Amino acid sequence: MPDAVAVPQRDFAPFAEEGVVADIGGERPLSAWLRAAWGSPAEVRAVEVEGAIVRYRGWGLDQTDKPGLILAHGVLAHARWWDHIAPHFVGRYRVVAPDFTGMGDSGRRPAYSRAQYARELIAVARHAGLRDVASVAHSFGATPALHAAMIEPRLFQRVIAIDARVFHDHTGKELPRQEERSYATLDEALSRYRLIPPSAGVDPEILAYVARHSVLRGDDGRWKWKFDPATLVPNDRAGMVREMSFRRLPVDLIRGGASAFLTDEHIASFRRHMPACGDPVEVPMANHHVLLEQPVALLAAINGLLSRPHPEEGGAAAVGGQEVPSIW
Repeated sequence: MPDAVAVPQRDFAPFAEEGVVADIGGERPLSAWLRAAWGSPAEVRAVEVEGAIVRYRGWGLDQTDKPGLILAHGVLAHARWWDHIAPHFVGRYRVVAPDFTGMGDSGRRPAYSRAQYARELIAVARHAGLRDVASVAHSFGATPALHAAMIEPRLFQRVIAIDARVFHDHTGKELPRQEERSYATLDEALSRYRLIPPSAGVDPEILAYVARHSVLRGDDGRWKWKFDPATLVPNDRAGMVREMSFRRLPVDLIRGGASAFLTDEHIASFRRHMPACGDPVEVPMANHHVLLEQPVALLAAINGLLSRPHPEEGGAAAVGGQEVPSIW
């Protein structure tokens, strides 16, 4: 279930095959692409939401005539997973990527819930002055993004969920409470960073970037993960899922072509509960962490979906006669 908490398993250069050399001043094309995106300045803002500080990164926020785009990260991840993708939407959108509370650089709470995260997305959109918002949400982030679109249909126009199994049946197994760990050095902390589920297909440059922004140095001088282990405690997902089921939310689904996390069964369940969902779009050679494994292909897929209006844009009506199932 978790999306993060990573060292390269092997070298992986998606644009460099044996015998094929692409040279841009001696730099791999992907490296040049990443460096240009990471060098694009982001504005960091903060808003208090029900007693906790929510920080978010923004690009192109001065383009007040553009619609909004929110990029939501997965569980135990953070907004900077989007740093190499977000700048590419500037010119068409005012872009924000928030840190959910208990993750990244946002504050912590005594307890967490997906409904709270949905309210955080709404608060960030309003604080940034966004309108006609499209949400692109990876995995865990899809549930709050869909819920936000349901309760604020005039603010959120559509949702694109990435490798998210929102409506899967719950096994009843609870995740164990994690202890907060710390490390003597930054290098030691980074050596322990892992993606969950594992992936051998993330470029080392991308992995190193997100790993470095996943840790902070505490007052005692030791390095620790930014996320709060309490975010893993089971919460209110069941009620949200029941409330959202069979509504004609304007949603599309992107899956990693090699993802074992999102199976055909999960996709069928998602489309059954989201009757307005478009045909799933598959990103080849990507596992669950699509935005890290195949960012260029994912960017093309998102742009393709956003280039056409969703048939249900702006609507969130329930489908008559459908019974909402009792799941998790």
